[in-house]
Amino acid sequence: MRAAFLIFTGILLFANCRQDKTVVDKPNITTDTPLTVYNIDVPYRFSQPLLPAYNPLTVEGVELGRKLFYDTILSTNGRTCSFCHPQAKSFTTTYTDLGLDPALYQQFGNIPMFCNEAWNPAYGWIGEFPDMDHIAVADLNGQIFFNTNIPNLITKLKASPYYSYMFRRVFPGQDIYQPGVIQEKVAFALAQFVRTIVVNNSKFDKKIKGLAVLTQSEGRGYDIFMNDVQNGGADCFHCHNYPLWTDNAFHNTGLDSTFVGINRGRNNMTGLSKDMGLFRTPTLRNVSLTAPYMHDGRFKTLDEVIEQYNSGVHKSATLDPIMTLPGKEMGLGLSIMQKNDLKAFLLTLTDSTILTNPNYGRIK
Repeated sequence: MRAAFLIFTGILLFANCRQDKTVVDKPNITTDTPLTVYNIDVPYRFSQPLLPAYNPLTVEGVELGRKLFYDTILSTNGRTCSFCHPQAKSFTTTYTDLGLDPALYQQFGNIPMFCNEAWNPAYGWIGEFPDMDHIAVADLNGQIFFNTNIPNLITKLKASPYYSYMFRRVFPGQDIYQPGVIQEKVAFALAQFVRTIVVNNSKFDKKIKGLAVLTQSEGRGYDIFMNDVQNGGADCFHCHNYPLWTDNAFHNTGLDSTFVGINRGRNNMTGLSKDMGLFRTPTLRNVSLTAPYMHDGRFKTLDEVIEQYNSGVHKSATLDPIMTLPGKEMGLGLSIMQKNDLKAFLLTLTDSTILTNPNYGRIK
């Protein structure tokens, strides 16, 4: 029996060696070798995605980015992109859950969820990243999350049969193994993968397609969401519109009346007084899965968020005119039932399939 086991083990080792050798022996890829275009399946009522010509979406690039997303090879501390953006938590989490200092909220802001980013024209709470393709460069060059050693990263990528082949495949004819270039190409691949994460299978999406019916409470909540104050609504639709549930614009919605540190918002980037306290509108898709809320994670529950807009709006010089429309002078004045109905509607925007979709998980 022992001899049979050794023979079987030898066969497995031989097979594995053959598999590795196949990867290593693949020829150098040239620009004459076409990549396979990755076509995003555009959801119902979505516009065409915003895809940069300098980093076209390809099947090979998406695979490379997905592999890197879950690989500790990018860090010196064992962390991965999925450390802060775990699929099981809708690609976001809290600093507390990560065992990190909650003070990071005041330094970097709330950890964003990756959701329908292919339709996003700017990134970051204050639009500090004009494109997704270079966001990861900051993490690779920083010491807070990855503490990446670039020369060591280059050595590890070169030593990996998979990465050695795939980087040549995805970025043919380019010398990527040098500081500065490698960070960009890693970021490009990660951006390709993240752009494929699409959320469009919530109860409300099904309702729009005629495949589901809202409860009476959810229906009333929808009416509150979509109507202005004069008609018994809450004016939510101005900033959060279907299908993305965000206008991807920047607003001061009255979280504060005075502004310091991260709460200065977009002013921290532009230096313009008109941008004081302005932040990008977050999507409400999967909002039930992405607590805490706001740029600094100040609210732990949806009830707190709703009450903020119901009775807690702070006045300031840059307060968005939407927040001071006629009828809002004393707040929204929603009743307990109306607030519960609004929350019920918000819960219909949850697409839990993102949590287990195998196309977004670790490559086996």
